[in-house]
Amino acid sequence: MKRVRFNLIVVAIAALTTAGLSSCKGKTDTDTTNKTADTTSSTTTTAPVEVSSDEALLSGVKDATKDYPTVTATVENGVVTLTGTLERSKLQDLMQSIHNLKPRDVKQQLTLI
Repeated sequence: MKRVRFNLIVVAIAALTTAGLSSCKGKTDTDTTNKTADTTSSTTTTAPVEVSSDEALLSGVKDATKDYPTVTATVENGVVTLTGTLERSKLQDLMQSIHNLKPRDVKQQLTLI
């Protein structure tokens, strides 16, 4: 029972501390009268995602897959689809090459051997 009370006291102290309540030593009443709540909302903008055109993707995909004769790649609406077979140890290099082309998505439908 004592342990439960102790835990409750610790939780209460932690809550008060994180709520920003602290000692008022040395503060005057004027410190709080001029403060107003900040009601401005902050919005963040993100840079638009750059997606390559299908023609540029197709050219880049052909170049990226030239060393993988068992892999077939198609491009449609910015989506690269990889089919065929590939050694598992080569998958990371191929996927990195494809992602560097900035497609909208990559559908990896390869059979790994």
